[in-house]
Amino acid sequence: MLLALLPVGPAAHAQEIFAPPATPPVIRAVRATGPITVDGRLDEAAWRAAPVIRNFRQVEPNQGQPARPDTDVRIVFDEHNLYIGAFCADSLGAAGVRAPDMRRDFDFFEHDLFGVGFDPFRTRRNVMSFQTNPYGAQRDLQVFDDNLFDRDWDALWKVRTTRTDSGWVAEMQLPWATLRYPAGSKNPTDTVEWGINFVRLARRSNQTSGFPGWPRAYTNARMSYAAVVRGLQPPPAGANIRVAPYLVTQVERNRPGRDEPTTRDTKVKVGGDVKWAINPHAVLDLTLNTDFAQADADRQVINLRRFNVFFPERRQFFLENAGLFAPSTPLFQPFFSRTIGLGDNGLPLPLTGGARYTDRTVGRGIGGLYVRQKGDDFAGGQAPAHFGVGRYLKNYGKQNNVGLLVTSRTDEARADTGRVGQSTTVSIDGFIRPSQPWTINYLLSGSLARERTGNGLAGHMGVSYSTNQYYLATQHSLITERYLPVMGFVARQNLIYHNPNGYLIWRPEWKPKFLRSIEPGFDLQVYQGASDRRFQEGLLRVYPLYLVFQSGATLVGTYELHRQDLPVDFDPVGIVIAKGRYSYHRSELSYSSDQSRKLSVRGYGATGGYYNGRLHTASGTLRYSPSAHAALRLLGEYNALRGVGTEARNQDAWLLGPEARLSLNPRVQLTAFYQYSSASRLARWNVRASWEFKPLSYVYLVFNELGNQALDSRQQQLISKLTYIKQF
Repeated sequence: MLLALLPVGPAAHAQEIFAPPATPPVIRAVRATGPITVDGRLDEAAWRAAPVIRNFRQVEPNQGQPARPDTDVRIVFDEHNLYIGAFCADSLGAAGVRAPDMRRDFDFFEHDLFGVGFDPFRTRRNVMSFQTNPYGAQRDLQVFDDNLFDRDWDALWKVRTTRTDSGWVAEMQLPWATLRYPAGSKNPTDTVEWGINFVRLARRSNQTSGFPGWPRAYTNARMSYAAVVRGLQPPPAGANIRVAPYLVTQVERNRPGRDEPTTRDTKVKVGGDVKWAINPHAVLDLTLNTDFAQADADRQVINLRRFNVFFPERRQFFLENAGLFAPSTPLFQPFFSRTIGLGDNGLPLPLTGGARYTDRTVGRGIGGLYVRQKGDDFAGGQAPAHFGVGRYLKNYGKQNNVGLLVTSRTDEARADTGRVGQSTTVSIDGFIRPSQPWTINYLLSGSLARERTGNGLAGHMGVSYSTNQYYLATQHSLITERYLPVMGFVARQNLIYHNPNGYLIWRPEWKPKFLRSIEPGFDLQVYQGASDRRFQEGLLRVYPLYLVFQSGATLVGTYELHRQDLPVDFDPVGIVIAKGRYSYHRSELSYSSDQSRKLSVRGYGATGGYYNGRLHTASGTLRYSPSAHAALRLLGEYNALRGVGTEARNQDAWLLGPEARLSLNPRVQLTAFYQYSSASRLARWNVRASWEFKPLSYVYLVFNELGNQALDSRQQQLISKLTYIKQF
C-alpha cells in the first residue's frame, strides 16, 4: 500500500537516487606563500591565490539544483596545518544567520553550518568531519560507512568566524597531527590525493547543499560520492605525542538523612592521559587515576515501560574511538563502557588507570582496552576488578565488514570468600551494503559466566532499504534468559523481538508551499518469550499524520494499539499491576517548531488506556535564545494515571527541568540545570563553568547537589579541574 502511493512521472525521476560518479570531481589545494592568522577574515595573500571551489548542489529540498545562496571554499596548507576558508553568502547578512547556542557538538539541524569531510586513505567509506556555525562553535565526528556515527570524537583543531553584511566567513586550522593519513612518499615535493566533500546548511531556508552533491536519502558522510583534492603535501608523521595532565580539587558535604550527622571531605587528585600516534593509523592512549569530574550529570526520567532505561556514556576517555568497540542493537549491547567504574549496587568506584590501543587501516581495524577498577568497602565490600576488551574488524568488498568482539571482567579474590569472579562475552557482528540503498547489520553474542548466571546467547539481524521516496526496514532480536554481558547493556532478557517499520517520503505537486513532505508510516513491535515462545507484548504504531514543513517544523499524529501479557507483577512508579493479559489503545499528537528560531517549542500529548486503567501524558520543551550567547530552556513532563493497578489507584508523576546556558564565546561557557522528579522525589542541581584556554585544554568549576525529599538527605560537591594538553 505504501509503495502504491509513490509519485510517478518526470518529477519523481528527477529526485531519484543516482550512482556515485565513476570519475569524481577534482579540486586543488595550494601551499601558503606566507603565514596565516586564523581570525575568520581570509585576508592573507595565500587565500587570494587559492583556487575557488563553487558549484554547490542542493540535497534538500531540490536535489541536484544549484544551491542559493552561494558558497565559496578555498584550501591552503603549510608545513604544520591544513586550512579551509569558506564564505557563506546570505542575502540578509549577519542578521540572517541562525545559531541558537555556541556549545561544542551542537545539533546539526538547528544551526547555519559549514563543514568539510576528509577521507585521507581513499576508502570511500570512512570520514573525519569538521563543522562550524557562524559563531565559531565546533562540531567534529567520525563516521563509518554512513552507518556508525561517532559524534563524541573531539579532535584538536581551531576555527574562527566573522559575520558581515553579505554573509559569514569560516576559517579552519587543522593540524596535520590531527589528520591521520597514509605515510606516502618521503620526497617532500610529492603530492597526495585525498577524498573530500563539503556541506552547508542555510538554516533560514532550510536548504542543505554540498560539493559534490549526494542523494537526499543519505548524509554527507556517504564518501562514495566524494570529490578528490590534489596538491596536498602533508609532512612525514613525527612523534605525535599528546600529554594531558589534570589536577582536581573536590569538596564534598553529605547528610545521609534527617537525623544523621553531616560529613565533609576534601580530596585532591592528580592524573592524566597520554595519546601516542604510533603511526598514521595506530594510536595508544594511556590514563592514570582516571577522573570524570567535568562530566555532565545524568538527567532523570519517568519510566513507565517494562524495559531498563539506557543512560548514555558521558566520560571522555570512553567516548573516544567508541565506534570501533560499539556493535549494538536497540535491545542489547555486548560492551557498554558505563559498566566500568560502577559497583554492583550502582555506586561509583574509582579507576586506577588503563590503556586503549586502536589501529585502523583500509582493510581492517584492531582495538584493545584495559582498565583497572579499585575496590571499595562502602560499595558492598567489592573487590578490585580488571576489565578487558578486544576488537577485530575486517573490511571486505566495497562497503562490507565483519568483526569479532571479546570482553572480559575478572574480579580479584574477595577477602571474605576468597572467590574470584570471571565473566566473558564473545560477539560476532557485521555490516553489508550490497548497493547504495541497502543496509544489513547482524550481531551474535554469547555470555560466559563462572558463577553469576551461567551462559546465555543473544542475536540480532536488521535490514533496511532507503530511497528518496520511502524507507522500509525490519529487525529481529533474540535474547535468552541467561544472557548477561556484565560489561554490556540488556534492556530485557528472555525475549524474541520483531520490528518491521517504514514510511513514505511523499512530495506531491499539489501540496501547499509551506509543506516540504508528507511522511505517513508504521512501526510494529512484537515480543515473545525466548524460552517458551509465548506472546509477551505487542505494539502497532501508525502515523497517518506526519507533516514536515519547509522550516523544519513537524506535526505528527499517532495511533497505538497495545497488547500486553505480563508474566509477573509490574510496578511502575510504585503502582502494582497484576500479571495477566491487557489490551488498550492510545492516541498521540506531537509538534516541533522550527528549532533554529529564537523562540522554539516541542510539545507532546497522549491519552488512552494503560493496562487496566488510563494514562494521560503531556510533555514539552520551551526554549528562548535571544542570541547565540544566551539560551533558556524549560522542560516538563506530566503523567496522570487513573484507575491503574490492583488497587485502581490514581497517581500523578511529573518531572520539571529548567536549564540555562551563557556563552561569552564558544570557549567560555556557563551551564546550569535543575531537575525534580515527583516519582523518585529527587532534586538535582548541576552548574558547570568551563574555559577552553587553548584547544582541548580546560578549566572547569562544577557544583553538584542531589537531594532526596523522602529521606531528607542531601549530597553536595564543589569541584575544580584543570586539564592541559601539550602536543609533541
